[in-house]
Amino acid sequence: MYPELVEQTELVSRELIRITLLFPEMWMKSIDSLAAKYSGGHDISEIVRELQSHYKRLYNPETLPEYRFVQEFGKDLSIAYESLLQFYKARNPVPGSYNPDSNLTTIQLFKPDIEVHRTAQLPRQMCIQGSDGNEYTFLLKGLDDLRLDERVMQLFGLINSLLSKDSETARRSLAIERFPVVPLSSNSGLIGFYSNTNSLNQIVIENRKAVNQPNRLELNYACQFTPNWTTLTTMQKVESFEYALSNTPGNDLHRAMWYKSPNAEVWLERRTNYTRSLAVMSIAGYILGLGDRHPSNILIHERTGKVVHIDLGDCFEITWHRVHFPEKVPFRLTRMLIKPMEVSSTDGIFKHTANHTMRVLRANRESLMAVLEAFVYDPLVSWAYHQETDDGTNTNYTKQDRTLSQDGQPDKHSSKRHSSSSTGGLGSSTKQSISNNDCYFADTKAWNTGNPKARAIVKRIHDKLVGTDFSNKQLVVSEQIEKLIQQATATENLAVLYSGWVPFW
Repeated sequence: MYPELVEQTELVSRELIRITLLFPEMWMKSIDSLAAKYSGGHDISEIVRELQSHYKRLYNPETLPEYRFVQEFGKDLSIAYESLLQFYKARNPVPGSYNPDSNLTTIQLFKPDIEVHRTAQLPRQMCIQGSDGNEYTFLLKGLDDLRLDERVMQLFGLINSLLSKDSETARRSLAIERFPVVPLSSNSGLIGFYSNTNSLNQIVIENRKAVNQPNRLELNYACQFTPNWTTLTTMQKVESFEYALSNTPGNDLHRAMWYKSPNAEVWLERRTNYTRSLAVMSIAGYILGLGDRHPSNILIHERTGKVVHIDLGDCFEITWHRVHFPEKVPFRLTRMLIKPMEVSSTDGIFKHTANHTMRVLRANRESLMAVLEAFVYDPLVSWAYHQETDDGTNTNYTKQDRTLSQDGQPDKHSSKRHSSSSTGGLGSSTKQSISNNDCYFADTKAWNTGNPKARAIVKRIHDKLVGTDFSNKQLVVSEQIEKLIQQATATENLAVLYSGWVPFW
C-alpha cells in the first residue's frame, strides 16, 4: 500500500509542478533572461549550459500541450540552438585584429545596439567585444564595393614596412595610419571605425560656429567679387579665389589644434605628428593616384594630431580625367592644412618628410610596382573604374559618403554628378553590369595586360617612382617634391576645382 501511495503522491506533485510553468511560459522567461545576460556581457558558455536543460525537456514531451508546442516551435528552437552551439564552438577572429606575433583575439559577442549614420548610404555602426576584453567598432556598409580599399590598405602596409626598415624614416616613426577593411561581398563590407578623430569639415564648422562665422565665409567673399561663380573663366575664377583668400584668415584648423592642446609641449608634439603624417600620406596618395580628398575624407586624431585618410576608392588618377571638374592637384595641400605648420610652412618638416618618403619609395620601386600592377590588372576591381562610353567620355564618378558644398552640408546637386558613394563605390552603370554575369566576364576579359589604359596607368606609376613624371628628364627627389608642392598649392589648380572639394579650405 505505501509504495503505491508514494508513487501516486510523486505523480500528483510532478504534474502540479508541470502546470505551474508550461512550455510557452518556460521558454519565454528563459529567452528574456538569457538575452539580458548576453547583453550584460555574461560568458556565452553559461548561457549554453542553461539552455541544455530546456532542450532536454523539449526533446521529451509527455503531455498533449507539450507535443503541440514541440510541433509548432520545436524546429525553430532546434535551429536556433544549433546556431548558438556553432557560434559558441567557433573561434572567429575580430576583423583586422590578426597578428602572427600575438594571441588570436576572437569575437566574444556583438553588442545589441546598432547606430545608423544619416549619410548617403546609411552605414551601420556596430560594436564587437573581443576575447581580450576590448571593444572594436566597425561600420557595416552596403551597396559599396570595398575590395579596392582592401588592396589599398595592403599597399599602405607594404609602405609602412619599407619605411620601418629605413633608418631615417624609422627614427621619425613615419607611417600611414591604417584601419581594417573587410569586404563581405561585391557590394558590402566592414570598415574599422577610427575612434577619437574629427573630419576637417567638422573641425572647421565647429570652430566657425564658436566664433560666430558663417561656413560659407570664403565663398561669400568670392561671390561679392563676382556673383556668377559657376560661369566664370579660369582666370576670373583665379582672381575671385585670390580675393576671397586675401580677405579671410583660413586658420580654423590651426586655432583648433592650439586651443585643444593642454600645454605648449603637447601642441608641439601634435603639430609634428600632424605635419609628418600629412607629408607621408600625400606622397603615398600621389603614387597611388588617390583623389577626392574633400574635407570629410580627411580625419585628424584628437590626441596625437595624426592625419587619417578615408574613402580610398578613387585611385589611378581617375579624378584627373573626369569630364566635369577634373582635379589637377597631386594631393590636398590647401592653406587650411598649411597654417598649422606655422613659420616653416611647407619648407620645414613637411618637405623634409616628403623627401625621405619619396626617397624610400623610389628605392623600393620594384616591390611597389609588383603590388600596384596587381591592382591595375585585377579584373575584380580595376575594370570597373576605367570604362568609356561610345563617344569616348569617361563614365567614372567620384565615390564619396557625402558630397559637400562650401557650407559643409550635402550638396543638393551631388546625386546628379555622383552615382555612387563612399569608399570604393561603383557608378550605377557599373553596378548594373556587375549584376549581369555575361557582361561582367566580357569586360574582365578585355581588361588585361594588352589593354592600353592598363599600360598607361602602369607607365604613369613607373614614371612617378623614377622621377620622370613631369618630363622625360629624370628629376632628383628634392626637385620632384618641389614641383609637387608647387602643383598642389597653385591657385590656378585650386580655383577650378568642384565646390564640394572646398578648395578655399
